[in-house]
Amino acid sequence: MISLRYKILGGFVAVVVLSISITVFSVTNLVENRVRTSINTNFVETGRIFERIQEIRFRQLRQTSALLANLQSLQAAISTGDELTINLKIREELKYLLDFDPVIPDTLLPESYYSDSDSTGLLLITDPTGVPIGQMSTRPLPDHSIADRPSIQQALRGRYPTTSTLWKQYDRFFNVISVPVYAGNRLIATLTYGFPIRRLEAVQLSKDTGQEVGYFIEDSLIVSSFDSLSDSELANLEKKVFENTFYIKRNGEAQTFELPMIEEQWLLYLTPMNQLNEDAGLSGYYILGQSLTQQLETLQAQQTIIILIGIGMLIIAVIISFVLTQRITRPIFALIHGIKEIEQGNYNNRVEVNTKDELKLLADTFNELVTSLRERLQMLKFVSDATLDAIKTNMSDISLGGQKIEVAVFFSDIRGFTEWSELREPEEVIKMLNTVLSYQADIVRSNGGDIDKFVGDELVAVFRGENKEQNAVKTAIEIQNVAGDLLKEYKDDIAVGIGINSGEVVMGAMGSEQRMDFTVLGNHVNLGARLCSAALPRQILISEHVYHHLERRIPVQKLKPIRVKGIHDEVNVFEVLWNEVTV
Repeated sequence: MISLRYKILGGFVAVVVLSISITVFSVTNLVENRVRTSINTNFVETGRIFERIQEIRFRQLRQTSALLANLQSLQAAISTGDELTINLKIREELKYLLDFDPVIPDTLLPESYYSDSDSTGLLLITDPTGVPIGQMSTRPLPDHSIADRPSIQQALRGRYPTTSTLWKQYDRFFNVISVPVYAGNRLIATLTYGFPIRRLEAVQLSKDTGQEVGYFIEDSLIVSSFDSLSDSELANLEKKVFENTFYIKRNGEAQTFELPMIEEQWLLYLTPMNQLNEDAGLSGYYILGQSLTQQLETLQAQQTIIILIGIGMLIIAVIISFVLTQRITRPIFALIHGIKEIEQGNYNNRVEVNTKDELKLLADTFNELVTSLRERLQMLKFVSDATLDAIKTNMSDISLGGQKIEVAVFFSDIRGFTEWSELREPEEVIKMLNTVLSYQADIVRSNGGDIDKFVGDELVAVFRGENKEQNAVKTAIEIQNVAGDLLKEYKDDIAVGIGINSGEVVMGAMGSEQRMDFTVLGNHVNLGARLCSAALPRQILISEHVYHHLERRIPVQKLKPIRVKGIHDEVNVFEVLWNEVTV
């Protein structure tokens, strides 16, 4: 039987010799391949980001276009056939409903962007023959039909688009869609709405992705974040991109190629901006670029340092291992015993190692781990069901991010609590707060809700499923039915106010990599919180969306619309007459 000491030593020496041999002869190729693979991977990931941007842009274009096409005031202006009437409606009233920059932060846009119609996006109205009759721009309208444009053709046939197209208008390029405009069952016009393609967007995407970004349309580089390109380099870049577009059209796949620029070797990635077919209008491509020269220089220098340090440390480690291997086995068996104790559910066992080296550190770390596990078992009481479900779904990688989901958000707040608590001892305040919140939490869970968080005297809950609105309102009614009896011993004017809203929110892990909170975010969450703030004591306020999903047997009265922070228009509010409901 060979001793564990010699097994470790022999294996360690063999690994050292093999690692050094492989490293010396293959480090150059490994580094270069790794850099190329990393860059290509980044290109593919960024390409997916651009696809997502295109999807978001299309949805935003379609939703806004459909909204504008259904505005009766715009339909009335179009019905006049008068260019001045239509332009006035667009420029004076509709301009501020539009958002032409889904990628660029508002803080990066100049003030003139909001005041100059020609600096914004494209909004164009044509009659049923395709002749323009109104637009956002102050430039003269085209005096001929543009019915031959693919997007206009579809709209004139009464069809709604399934993808955006590229247009060139007034020497500018736009990502657009066109939708039909009806008055009753009669097609009276088409509405084309589009985002401009500008260098500011390319620069912003470059900052976000860490790569150079450009747009190639009509066989030329329209805008880009590439700096310091000479005329000859720019011409060579456009030529190389043009050659690779044939490969993309033929195979339907993105293409990577190399090109010398700015005295460096660059890797470039070309991927289409839209569908490559005759119905998509102009062909457009995203160009991504990253300097291969810079990446290789940085990583090669780091790799060389790592290799030298590794060789030196491994040689020293081989020498020291003759002395230390004997001392390794005893702590190892102690750690194995500690692991078995954890498997049996014993989190109070400690591993004692008296050496003053890494084994001592390992044992201390193990003991800290056991303590941490014991603490985390207690911390599960403070975690919502949605968080636990997310952890169970993906145990290996809980990362920041979320997904859109339809929920009903429930907010309850104890009115008069602050004034009452100022005159009470902390113990009495905590006792009262725990009693009320515990009672509300039990009712939330009994109706299928999930406690998202407690914020002081406020409870936030989330309801999911087909009957989410009804379950949330049922919870609110049950709470109000007995809240009076529960709170009357404290003070007459202490009561619960409740606000409920529903809609699509983002649910997921928010915060930082070190401290996450699995919660819900979005405008619908904010509106629910605002409704709770507006609710009077013993009052249940719901949004219009919740009202439309309630059973008619629940009495509700419409209140005067209110204005809430963060929402431009007034919000319709309904009060649930819970005193008239028998639960």
